Amino acid sequence: MLKKLIGAAALACAFMSTSANAVTWGQPDGGENPNVGTLLFVQNGVGFFSCTGTMIAPRVMLTAGHCVSEAGNTNDLTYVRFEEDALSGIGDYASLQDWFDAEWIATETVIAHPQWADYAQFPNTYDIGVVILAEPYYPSNGFGEIPPIDFLANLKGKDKQSFRAVGYGQQGTLPPTAMNDYERYKGEIRLLEVNSYLSGGGNASAKFSNNPGIGGGTCYGDSGGPTFYKNTNLVVAVTSFGWAKNGNCVGNDFNYRTDIPDAQDFLDGVLAEYGDE
Repeated sequence: MLKKLIGAAALACAFMSTSANAVTWGQPDGGENPNVGTLLFVQNGVGFFSCTGTMIAPRVMLTAGHCVSEAGNTNDLTYVRFEEDALSGIGDYASLQDWFDAEWIATETVIAHPQWADYAQFPNTYDIGVVILAEPYYPSNGFGEIPPIDFLANLKGKDKQSFRAVGYGQQGTLPPTAMNDYERYKGEIRLLEVNSYLSGGGNASAKFSNNPGIGGGTCYGDSGGPTFYKNTNLVVAVTSFGWAKNGNCVGNDFNYRTDIPDAQDFLDGVLAEYGDE
């Protein structure tokens, strides 16, 4: 889903309240996915925005293209953090910059897929990107892994019923489940299809469930976060956009697939340059 804007003033308010900015109908992560972190960033002079990402190598975080680039310009600045409560410690510092310097990881650069163009080629969105950390980070549960080509397209029956969405986004927009804690959450989702027009005809996104009857979904701020297969580190897609009336995070999610050639060619190039550091 699209990123959420967090103004500097809103972050400053967290000195008095920890309510700031995760997965709908989910539950707190409880330490299950330490390889998933959050991004805070500024794009074209505006921010802060938040997104989610997954470490796939010591300095490489996988995320969405729209989390690292807008209007042809990469982020002005980007910080990354892996604490479950992304706002923890903010009240211990005299300024936001002091907090960033002490408790967030700086980044060397961010890279969007070369064909990412703000959804201009929809439904073939190319909505995938990476963040290159300034220093390595080694999650205790290992790095996210990329699936074989056409992994999702080849799943059958019950194997399509168990996926895990993880993110730092909004937990809900409608009463009684509206919540907006800037914390890492997880939720169970199901694969619905990969071949519709909105999914790019099998060449771009995968459609996943997002409703309480099935178990979970994503919302604003979960963008770029992983769709894990069952209880593995296999990242089969990254959260991209939702399709719901009034943008209320109820309906269906469309997550950009990592099991297609366009994604894997991009990631292979990134990992060849940055993956061994």
